Amino acid sequence: MKMPSEQFESTCIKRALVSFSRREDGSITVFAMFMVFMMLMVCGISVDLMRNEMTRTKVQNTLDRAILAASELDQDDPYGAVDDYFAKAGMASFLDEVIVTPSVDEAGVTYARTVSAIARTRTSTQYMRLSGVNSLPVFTAGKAEEVVANSEISLVIDISGSMRNNNKITNLRRGAKEFVSAVLKGRAAETTSLNIVPYAGQVNPGPLVFARAGGVRFPAFTKDENGEDILYGETITLEDGTEVPSPYNARSSCLDLRSTDFSNINLPSGGYAQTAYFMNWTIDEPTMDWGWCPLDTTAIQYAQNDIGDLHKFIDGIRLHDGTGTQYGMKYGVALLNPSSKDTFVELNKVNLVPDEFKNRPVAFDDPDTRKFIVLMTDGAITDQFRPIETVDFENIDVALLDREVVDDDRKIYSVKSTNVSNFDSVCTKAKDEGITVYTIAFEANEAAQKQMRDCATSSAYFYKAEGIAISAVFKAIARQINNLRLVQ
Repeated sequence: MKMPSEQFESTCIKRALVSFSRREDGSITVFAMFMVFMMLMVCGISVDLMRNEMTRTKVQNTLDRAILAASELDQDDPYGAVDDYFAKAGMASFLDEVIVTPSVDEAGVTYARTVSAIARTRTSTQYMRLSGVNSLPVFTAGKAEEVVANSEISLVIDISGSMRNNNKITNLRRGAKEFVSAVLKGRAAETTSLNIVPYAGQVNPGPLVFARAGGVRFPAFTKDENGEDILYGETITLEDGTEVPSPYNARSSCLDLRSTDFSNINLPSGGYAQTAYFMNWTIDEPTMDWGWCPLDTTAIQYAQNDIGDLHKFIDGIRLHDGTGTQYGMKYGVALLNPSSKDTFVELNKVNLVPDEFKNRPVAFDDPDTRKFIVLMTDGAITDQFRPIETVDFENIDVALLDREVVDDDRKIYSVKSTNVSNFDSVCTKAKDEGITVYTIAFEANEAAQKQMRDCATSSAYFYKAEGIAISAVFKAIARQINNLRLVQ
């Protein structure tokens, strides 16, 4: 018996539906299409978020630079400085708020400045707009301040004969004076003591410190070519107009330190021979004064804070023979050592240290005081030479290398390797005491660069400079010393 057509069709449809419901082929395709769609959405959202973060980072970097520049105490227009940074970055419309808060003393001098700012913008979306999000917010904020705190600084500068080349001494004078002006500006002069330590082959600590260290001066008399006693030195004019030879040993006050003196960071004490008057290399008369030891007019300046006086001193510096960076570093560190306080008291009595700094250096762990060394050189450390006859009259006008019998006229007091080792020792001890050490290699060779890099607190505190760029280096260091920093 045949089934009616309607019933047959119904039965076939039912069987087909049951069969379809039981089949699994093709289901993975649907799932895969769903997963691809979800991955595209996630990737798209990630792209939008990444673009937003890149914009935020760019705006934040611009804001940080702007408020840092504006917070500098020598910035006359802090609001304008922030505006200028954002305008040059093409973000002028992003600035939302700038607040400048100065701190002023009774005399009207600004001794601190805080600058805070907020910047806002939005980034458009490409994929998130499909879900109704057309843009994402960008919010940045920051605060910077420059404050004047108690600081003790030793500026240790190379005045060796090679500084006469390529206009280096002129550029150094300019940069050093800008550094002095920056670290002593305004109220900082009340809280910052600055030692200047010029060094060539040696360092002249001055007659008073020479005497306190037990320095023994050469006799005033020596023998001339005929064996007659004569005053050892140059001609000077007395008060009555009489011209007489001046004892050369009264014009300079360098101490012949021993290697053991570099095992500590104290001022020398205990008795020392006076460094002889001599030149090892040929003198360049227009730029240099005679001597491996700088004259008393180029002696250390102790704990000073008068910008004008220090500028005058720097302008008057003359070059001398040799490169004894280990001596410069030794004295630079010792003048930050609280063990030198008694010497500062004595220097104050003869007006060589201002009254406000007679009780310095303070303790290394004093929470209100920071200690810095800024060390500059244009060359590597050399051997230390000395004449065989320390008071030979020829020492005052004929360089050792210009004499007829060189080997009989000079000796090596200490070899370069020993001097470098002594230098490294003092650098390490300074850093161990928490002193921040900045170093500058000024048109210097690889050996000198390594010595400076190794001495610095870290590689971030080591600078190389060429030509007039040394001024920019000194300014950068001064900004750091002035405690310019982001606080939020």
